[in-house]
Amino acid sequence: MIIDIHQHITYSNPQFAKFASNGHGSFTGEDLLHDMDKWGIDKSVIHPLSNPENLDFFGVTGNQETIEVCQKHSDRLIPFCNIDPRAMLNHKEADLSILMRMFKDLGCKGIGEVCANMPVTNPLYRNLFYHAGKEKMPVLFHLSPKRGGLYGMIDKPGLPGLEEVLRKFPDTIFIGHAPSFWNEIDAELKPSERNGYPRGPIEKDGRLWTLMEKYPNLYGDFSAGSGHNALTRDPDAGIRFINKFHKKIFFGTDMFMKKDAPPIHLTMMKDALANKEISKSAYENIMHRNAERILS
Repeated sequence: MIIDIHQHITYSNPQFAKFASNGHGSFTGEDLLHDMDKWGIDKSVIHPLSNPENLDFFGVTGNQETIEVCQKHSDRLIPFCNIDPRAMLNHKEADLSILMRMFKDLGCKGIGEVCANMPVTNPLYRNLFYHAGKEKMPVLFHLSPKRGGLYGMIDKPGLPGLEEVLRKFPDTIFIGHAPSFWNEIDAELKPSERNGYPRGPIEKDGRLWTLMEKYPNLYGDFSAGSGHNALTRDPDAGIRFINKFHKKIFFGTDMFMKKDAPPIHLTMMKDALANKEISKSAYENIMHRNAERILS
């Protein structure tokens, strides 16, 4: 069993799709299912994008079309919902549980991809996290180093804001994603590298190791180039991280384009198993068991 925790699909209506600027062309639900069959992926979690920072920028479906496609293929596709923390009158005490219950009734299993470009400790984000914990909906977030010119919730080097909300909302499951999250695997991370793809060995374990060990409600999704780069730039450190935190890591791709080769994340994991760098149990935790547990 393989579950991809992080995928997107683009508009199926060509009149909308032609305006998308993802650079990869159309990637509908049918295209995704074709690729899943091709590469042996059993299920995928679909994340809508509806924050104004990236709405329509990638041509990715919003809540409505995501849910409709997932309902059509409910045996293979699992919807998350995108709830902007500024929803319901942009108020720090908005009852976002109302929205969450509505989306749960429509089959949504979590919230993401969370991309509003505000500090993670902003009262609006705190309100979102509070209601997500109350409604038992995991939150998958994109982390960003700055305001403006990017999307994603903002935190400083060392992730002090993330630690604050992890401590404040212990009932909320946080799933980290993007360069500014994964690059904290390295204690020698330079500020200029926070949103990039650093290369070379990891001489000293970074803040991410500490947070993953300390907070039961923090998980990581190694999709896109960011997670893959963090776990392969120093193969020894990457395998050590995987073996230490295999109950807190999810397989994901975030590669919403038609592929002629298997996703690099799938190859990474299969090679690690074949080379006996990780156990079969660790492999299965990452590839499906962890997702099954939080999505149940």
